[in-house]
Amino acid sequence: MQTDSKWSFILIRGVLFWGYPTGLIAKSIELWPPGLHLPRFGSLTEVVIFMAIWTVGGAAFGRWMWGKRSTTDRPREDATGTS
Repeated sequence: MQTDSKWSFILIRGVLFWGYPTGLIAKSIELWPPGLHLPRFGSLTEVVIFMAIWTVGGAAFGRWMWGKRSTTDRPREDATGTS
């Protein structure tokens, strides 16, 4: 069960809430100074490459956050006496 929640955490928090928004913001900044617009991609290959990069980056960030969460949650569980 913990494995399922781990992967859900990584996909939701890492990929969906960090990876894709960060990628869209970064791609939008390239369009500055005319203003903030939706990202424009030159080709389908570029879209696939960026989606892969954002997905891997988001998964890495989610995995790192899972590890940080696991280490910070342990002392609290021990302090309450539930093991």
